[in-house]
Amino acid sequence: MNKNSAFRVALLIGTLAVNAPQAMAFGIGNLTAAIPGVGGSSTSTVSGGDIDAFIKTAQDADLMIGTATAHIFKAVGNSEDIAALEAREAAANTIADPAEKSAAIDRIRTDKATAVQKALSSKDVQDKLQSMNKAQLNAFGNAAFTFMLGVLKDKQLADGSRALVSGVATNPVLLPRLAALKDVASSVSAQASNTAKIGEGLVKLASAGKIAALPTSASEQPKEVKDM
Repeated sequence: MNKNSAFRVALLIGTLAVNAPQAMAFGIGNLTAAIPGVGGSSTSTVSGGDIDAFIKTAQDADLMIGTATAHIFKAVGNSEDIAALEAREAAANTIADPAEKSAAIDRIRTDKATAVQKALSSKDVQDKLQSMNKAQLNAFGNAAFTFMLGVLKDKQLADGSRALVSGVATNPVLLPRLAALKDVASSVSAQASNTAKIGEGLVKLASAGKIAALPTSASEQPKEVKDM
């Protein structure tokens, strides 16, 4: 993990711990559940299954965070921002060059995270939550829960990625998979800067009792995220 990736992981942990008691209460500051091959495992015991588990968990976390962010954005975001980003997403999906398309989508994700963070920290968010009916508020709570579950999974992966990469790098049999593993580990770290922007706002809402409790462990099951 390069210095920039390490900084992003530190940013996630630091931002979510702005209110330390609340962060600890939601398990962000004390995560001990283990993914096979991640964290405490010695480099000599890393297997191909450990790589598969790491990548699968990263994919699951990415899907949770992406889906939940979209729903949270529609619930509390500015209508003009929502329309503008949806137009950019539609345009990005028509780009033929894979690298250019990926870069465009990454920029949109970053901008969407910034917009959601801004909405969650605004005074208007309280009015929007109060105007929701029971079903809408439940849907928002499910999205918040699933988002933070993805954050916990990413943190778990980031914490153990160095040990896993080191184990693969010293195993001749697994060495051909090292480049793909590094790409996934880098993506997990890069996503941290975006999730930190939103996570802080959700933790504050939950600690104030505005939304339902957030997950305390990466092993919990995601909640259904559907249109509000």
